[in-house]
Parts: sequence; C-alpha cells; structure tokens
Amino acid sequence: MPLYEFVCRECECEQELVVCGEETPKCESCGSGQLTKLLSAPVAHSTSAGSTPRELPSGGCGSGCGCHGG
Repeated sequence: MPLYEFVCRECECEQELVVCGEETPKCESCGSGQLTKLLSAPVAHSTSAGSTPRELPSGGCGSGCGCHGG
C-alpha cells in the first residue's frame, strides 16, 4: 500500500497517510476530506560497492509548482 504525504486545506496539518485504491483520505487532526497531496522525492537504495548517499538539494521544486505557499 502506498504512503503519501498530504496537507489539510482546513487546518494546514501535514501528515503521511496510507491510501488504498480510490480511497479518499481524511485529515487525522480535524477530519476534513480537503487534503492536497504533496510532491515528495522518491527514495532509492543502492547496493553497489563504494556508493555513498547523496543529499537532495534544499528548496524543494520551486515556487511555480504550488507545493509551498511562497
């Protein structure tokens, strides 16, 4: 089951929720169904020898995407 990040448009609470199929998630804080799915960076694990983890650049994906209020 996929885990998604959401922000509630009512109370602005950010949360991670497991969503099954066409299920409509509700805010864990206020119960609202007005959630917006956030963009998140996928996580990939490497098992190759000598590989080191890399930090993702800070600042998100920019102000044009609508994933933050800036």
